[in-house]
Amino acid sequence: MSDVNEKIDDLLPDRTTVSQIVNRSPLENPTENLLDADHRSADISLSSSSRSVVDGFAGVPAKPAVYACFAADGTPIVAATTANLRNALKNRISNQTAAKKRVNYAEIADTIRFRRVGSAFAASWWYYRTVRTLFPNRYAAMLAWKPAWFVTLNPEMDFPRFQISNTLAEPPNANVGPLLTRRKAREIMESMEDLFDLCRYYEILRQAPNGTPCAYKELGKCPSPCDGSISMLEYRQQINSAIGFLSDSNGARMGWFDNQEQRIREAASCMDFRLAATHKRKLDQADKLNNGKLTEVHNMDKWKYLIIQRGKTENWIAPFVADPHWIVSLPEVQDVDGAQWVSSWMTVCNAQLSNYPIAGGFPVEEIAALVTYHKYRPREAGLYIPMDGKIDAETIRRALQFWLNYEGDYDMPEINSAVPSASLNADKRPEA
Repeated sequence: MSDVNEKIDDLLPDRTTVSQIVNRSPLENPTENLLDADHRSADISLSSSSRSVVDGFAGVPAKPAVYACFAADGTPIVAATTANLRNALKNRISNQTAAKKRVNYAEIADTIRFRRVGSAFAASWWYYRTVRTLFPNRYAAMLAWKPAWFVTLNPEMDFPRFQISNTLAEPPNANVGPLLTRRKAREIMESMEDLFDLCRYYEILRQAPNGTPCAYKELGKCPSPCDGSISMLEYRQQINSAIGFLSDSNGARMGWFDNQEQRIREAASCMDFRLAATHKRKLDQADKLNNGKLTEVHNMDKWKYLIIQRGKTENWIAPFVADPHWIVSLPEVQDVDGAQWVSSWMTVCNAQLSNYPIAGGFPVEEIAALVTYHKYRPREAGLYIPMDGKIDAETIRRALQFWLNYEGDYDMPEINSAVPSASLNADKRPEA
């Protein structure tokens, strides 16, 4: 639990009351004769109530929003996001609610607070902060996403190994992620074990150098540190190469590719075509990973995203910067001017969290999961660019232009350091 304390007035700055939008008693007009009113038909009474509802709700924006309802004593009743605030409130607090056998919030709610948003991502960010503030003991169950998963490794362990966890491990652990599911994290871990021929049976590894080797040694897929075929020092170098490749620290991934290509050439020059084929197989496997599963993971020490969403009004865009403990909402700009703001956005991305007037921060597992959840939602508008220092301003400008021209019938390419800049051509639509 973070120590962030936020005021609901700042989270949901706009306010209205149930009495302002719903006339709970159409008969309160003092000019009416109450005795005569008792004899009015039910149809007339309902018609009067309906006119009151229509008139009252006209002042509520029919726009996407995050909102919350409160009782008269300030107790929060419900918080939600909606694509149309007016319709959402009609469904919750109009007199027609009772006919649908649903809770009539008009009977228990007094005040409604809300914030207009321009995208599903923005809605989730403000909703997350709202429910954490209003329902601190049970907000996790109210989120559409669960904490992210990570692949971790402690290089200082006597017998180091990859593990998966839905909490970020403390130093000296290396953390790679975030991933939305346990299954995805396990797939990444197993991919590293296969690519680098790591030990799959940890209990046997812990018996080194007196362990009994498993079938992977016979298959040539493990150097067998367990029985002393290689020393633990050699095995540690092997597993360090794996975590370097996975986290791509200091360009380790490109260095690994160059090394494999050199080994293929050396094996071929010695006429050892079997060894050359083995290195070629690993090179192909790594290349497939680098353009597939590994596009989803990042070194969490450098995890930071520039996120572009549609704004609250047409032809405007809303930029965000997400780092492990916070998401900064930057001022909206007109989409035609977006390219001019890239350098300013990059400056914010390069700044540290301490430069902002933020008290504390949220759990990285929840922030990372929020970003990842929206990044991979089908057809959801948004541009997600990992700001790990490998992408220049021109690449971001081309990605932005591509996204602005994107019509929804084509897949938006993954934007990361592995994608060549030339693939983001603003003047060319992707081929069907």
